[in-house]
Amino acid sequence: MKKTCKTLAITLCAAMLLSTFTVAGDSEVKTILTLKEAKALALENDVQFKIQQSYINQKKEDYAVMSENFNANRGVKASTAAGKAEGRINNQVALENANYAVKQEIFNKNDLKRASDYNVTTAYYDVMKAKYTLENAERAMELAQKDLEIADIKLAQGMITKNEHSQAENAYKASKTEYDAAFTSLIDKMKTLSKEIGKDLDVNKDDIDMKISIPDISKIDLEKIKTDNLNNNPAFFSAKKAVDLAKYRQFLVDSEYDDNYDKMKRMTDTARNEFDIMFHDANRDYENAQYQYDEAVKGLDISLSTQYSGITTLVETIANLRKSVADMKITVDNDSLKYKLHLISRIEMDKSESALKDLENTLNTAIVNLNTQYLALTQYSYTQSTK
Repeated sequence: MKKTCKTLAITLCAAMLLSTFTVAGDSEVKTILTLKEAKALALENDVQFKIQQSYINQKKEDYAVMSENFNANRGVKASTAAGKAEGRINNQVALENANYAVKQEIFNKNDLKRASDYNVTTAYYDVMKAKYTLENAERAMELAQKDLEIADIKLAQGMITKNEHSQAENAYKASKTEYDAAFTSLIDKMKTLSKEIGKDLDVNKDDIDMKISIPDISKIDLEKIKTDNLNNNPAFFSAKKAVDLAKYRQFLVDSEYDDNYDKMKRMTDTARNEFDIMFHDANRDYENAQYQYDEAVKGLDISLSTQYSGITTLVETIANLRKSVADMKITVDNDSLKYKLHLISRIEMDKSESALKDLENTLNTAIVNLNTQYLALTQYSYTQSTK
């Protein structure tokens, strides 16, 4: 009996050593791509960003041509006073639209950079999270493999049933499936990042910088972020443009109405009605544009508050995870002592260390998620002006 136990112990140790040697991955040094380099590559390879300045220049030329020798009466062929007034107003609004077209293209260039930086950063963070998931899956598979190898030996020695061996075998197969899924997910995330930066990345040859800090949420200023959104968010740029143009048309209609007020006394009811309709429509359109803008601002307030609340909740989660990691480190230290005293096996020690690494990666993933949410909240606060 003693000889059998001794043989089993030696065999188990050999199995665990063999599995330790077999899971050591390749030692090829990978090329590290930093987030800063990724964002620079994206802009360097962004054709739309490169040619955007030409659109700005073209709109500036169009506006210059239109504004030179501008005549509000040009092309106005209406037979009624109201029709002529409408023609003059349309010409002036068209000129202002040309002016806004220049502003739009300048805005677009700024937003192309913001969108590029945002998309690259979120894709980069997704790769980070996929790597953490893969690390956890790989450790789980290695542990399941060790359990299966031990189960193989125990079955050969008649120490466990075939059913118990099948459980270990199924556990390994399940862990292998999870590992394969995690590896496929990493490949997909790397493809997305490759698309964003305009350069093919190889999961076996390329890597990213896994260092990431925790943003200081105490410096978050929701009022400033709101202002930045109103100035730099495409939706609000368009909404504000609609308000400004509607207000400008309202001003022009008011001016025409005042200029023709005395003449309207001598006009037919139909002619006066044309002016009244024009006056009513201009006020209605301005009020509607302003209402839509105000409603969008209210929605922004709610959105920013909700995002900030989510960030504060995640910060609390990170604090709790840090405590859990600290507690788990104590557990691992105690298990290490038990292992040295031969009170627990090597596989039990490995599982304890793996549980700590899993928890650390849960913490790391939460930190990445915090950075992602912080970026979503503050993305319009980093837009730089382009002329």
